Amino acid sequence: MKHIILFLLLISSTEIFAGGVVYLVLGSDTAIWEGMGTSTFNDFYNIELYTNPNRNTYAVMDPNFRAKLKDSYGQPLKLTWWMMAGNIFRYAKNKNMPIPNIMTLYLMKKYHGENIVINGDELTMHYHTFFWSDYDGDGIYYWNQAKTFWETLDDFKVTLSQFLLDEEVFPVSFRSGWHYMDNDWQHYLDERVLPYSLHNDYPAKRFTDIEPTGNIYDWSQAPSNWVPYRPSYLNYQKPGNGKGWNVRSASFQATKYWNYIDSIFAAASKGPDQVACLWAHLPEVDFLDNIIIIDSLAHQMKTKYPEVKFKYCTAVEAMQLWRSSEDKTKPLITLSEITVGDKVYFEVNSDEQIFQTQPFVAVKDIYENYKVADCAKNGTNNWITEKSFSKKNLVKVGATVCDTMGNQAMDFIEYLPEDTFLDNLDSQYSEVTSNWTNQSINSWGVDSRISNLNENDSAVAMWNHTISQSTYYNLFVQIPKINNPVSIYNYIIYLNSVPIDTVNFSKIMEPLNWNYLTTISGSENDVLTVKYRANGKGQTTKYAITDVLKISALVKEKELSLAESILNLDEIVIGDTVNYTLTISNYGTRSLKIFGLNSLKKSLISKFSFPIEIPQMGSVDLNLKFKFNELGNFTDSLLILSDDPLKDKFILPISANVQKYFALTDNEEKDKYTEFGIWNTSVATAHGTSSRYAIVNQNPACYAEFRTKLKKSGKYDILEIIPKTVNACEKAQYNITISNIKIDSVLFNQNEGSGGWKPIGTYDFPANVEIIVRVTDIGKSTSGFVLRADALKFQLVEELTDISDGTTSNKKLQYKLNQNYPNPFNPSTTISFTIPKSSNVKLEIFNLLGEKVNTLFNGFLSAGSHSKIWYGKNSEGRFASSGIYFYRIQADGFNSVKKMVYLR
Repeated sequence: MKHIILFLLLISSTEIFAGGVVYLVLGSDTAIWEGMGTSTFNDFYNIELYTNPNRNTYAVMDPNFRAKLKDSYGQPLKLTWWMMAGNIFRYAKNKNMPIPNIMTLYLMKKYHGENIVINGDELTMHYHTFFWSDYDGDGIYYWNQAKTFWETLDDFKVTLSQFLLDEEVFPVSFRSGWHYMDNDWQHYLDERVLPYSLHNDYPAKRFTDIEPTGNIYDWSQAPSNWVPYRPSYLNYQKPGNGKGWNVRSASFQATKYWNYIDSIFAAASKGPDQVACLWAHLPEVDFLDNIIIIDSLAHQMKTKYPEVKFKYCTAVEAMQLWRSSEDKTKPLITLSEITVGDKVYFEVNSDEQIFQTQPFVAVKDIYENYKVADCAKNGTNNWITEKSFSKKNLVKVGATVCDTMGNQAMDFIEYLPEDTFLDNLDSQYSEVTSNWTNQSINSWGVDSRISNLNENDSAVAMWNHTISQSTYYNLFVQIPKINNPVSIYNYIIYLNSVPIDTVNFSKIMEPLNWNYLTTISGSENDVLTVKYRANGKGQTTKYAITDVLKISALVKEKELSLAESILNLDEIVIGDTVNYTLTISNYGTRSLKIFGLNSLKKSLISKFSFPIEIPQMGSVDLNLKFKFNELGNFTDSLLILSDDPLKDKFILPISANVQKYFALTDNEEKDKYTEFGIWNTSVATAHGTSSRYAIVNQNPACYAEFRTKLKKSGKYDILEIIPKTVNACEKAQYNITISNIKIDSVLFNQNEGSGGWKPIGTYDFPANVEIIVRVTDIGKSTSGFVLRADALKFQLVEELTDISDGTTSNKKLQYKLNQNYPNPFNPSTTISFTIPKSSNVKLEIFNLLGEKVNTLFNGFLSAGSHSKIWYGKNSEGRFASSGIYFYRIQADGFNSVKKMVYLR
């Protein structure tokens, strides 16, 4: 009997002390970095990370790469893709994808969807709480990290809805951007969205209020182990009684540096299973190398902890295995209509208990508005939407739930077909003539087609599409920007081989934008053909071009549309009248009427006769005039009144940087700009729509002249801007003349500080007298380099007026330290200040640590206005690093400090 008991005890001991399993979740917080900027509201993103076979995405998606990285069970590596979306992407300029807001998800599915399935990867969401804001009140807006989740809730809902309705993907696992989290956001995730969070970033804690803000988080109170826990309702960091789950995560770099793999396996060797979320960013140059290193580290643990096995899992799979779930069956749900007149409610029914407090129901209408429909419980596992929707405007409705283990189900009702995009690579595209060639320049996909025309040539191509539903369709085309395109061409529209419309063009098509062709009425199973034709007669050597056709059933009667999200007037002069051409478009099939235009703060001074009628699929250009009478960053709102059924009171934000008087001269102003020598137009620009360049070392020397007559007498800074460059003239001479009398000559390397406003010098200029700045190549630059010209700015620093009594005038002065200009800056900035009486003045630069970087001035100055230039160098003459700096003035008891940003 004792032997039996001992045997049982040995078996029990073996089970108790057998090693646990390490569930390794490797993945990427996946964005597009190329083109992203937190200081610009509308960015254009380079999509090559996903489309270029030589980039990381193709390499890591290759099943052959995965097959080399196997876990203890022989299972190849699986990855979880937390796809970044929302806010900063939502207002992108890109037209080369259906919905910019969810571009990363769309691109991953389009170019790598097949391998996602083959590799067993998980597609889900990553979201940063970017919020366009000016928290410090300095008048400069950024995509800052929101201070609370509530500021971005509406955008988060839209993004979730687009994931569901447009890509039929909805997150079951989630990682927050910057690892930021607060109680409200975690509650929303746990109650309305998903069961599994993987963003515990113990022990990290960071705060900053220096804009643009980002990477603010606190996980100092979170668990340090690699075991899932339910977040507390009162403190998202701590284990508690929340509905969902969270687990610790670490970057690939931190995992290597802190040897986390060893500590994770050591914990598993004591029995408990571990879940480790290890992440990086797909664009990182060492992304693949780090995956290989982590795989190697995991296999090295076999010797040290032979009783521990590890398994590559997706995020959801790992959490389900850790919870010892055998339930892999998704709920059976149905989404149905309840019609009341011309309105409709939606009912959702599930065959089992769901995780969320209610289904997530998203609604899309023909105006491309997305709404989350809140639901009320209507019985066991049954819900009805609290609000109804106009059925005639609906495009698609979707509902999704997951059960308590995270098995997900979806159901949809489609009212109109999704937009169809037919690229030149699709099988529905064909070419009738044979003189077409491929080019990598594109407006959609990865290439486009061109045909170089001779006098007797014609270029013909066409798209075919079978209509899936009887309704109206708008047809659009998009082409890339190329040199020498045709200006005379047409599109012939056929239904079932019968021509129904011909759309003739007699001007160059606008590139990188959707160009409307026509609206058709199609029936189910009709074959639509769109044929493009261009003739060479009168267009010899020009190029016909095709790329993509868009077929959209989102046909509206009236829709007001603006290209701008913000009416940005940039830098303007106080008291001047500023002109701005606003294009208002109507994307409807009936004419749209504008009944009024007003600015809430009265900056708009234009007068119009109303109503203004915009024809179907047409637009009008309105010359708006603004005037501002206060210095500084100014905001206003433009109210547009129309008969748009949804946007009858449309508000467009206005922003302007109102400055002291300045004058601009640009290479495009023929009365203010002249050249000598051989010059060319450059596609690179820094100001206006073009810039000019001339090859250096011409004989005689080439030069460009900028002319102006200033309206005010005073002290001026002359600033130059040319495109960012590395091959510009290294010794360009700038001669400054007043009424043909040369007052100064300076030499500059045009490469230094290119891309931004660079100071040339400070001078006293009289009003109403011609001032000329001649930029000359003196013949001492590297062969093949170019002299560049784009624009000059004459910025008033101090106005000079007739003063009969200097003493009386100085009494009116006050101590004042002005904000540096420009700010942010590179390579130099001007700091101006005023002192009411003669005194010793000290002007110093400090870094964030309070360390003195340089002393710009320390001496005696007379009463009045003064300015000093900082060239971004420290006291030893070396360039300082990029970042935040402070400048302080001390003068006769007066002390003042201001912040500035240096960008190298």
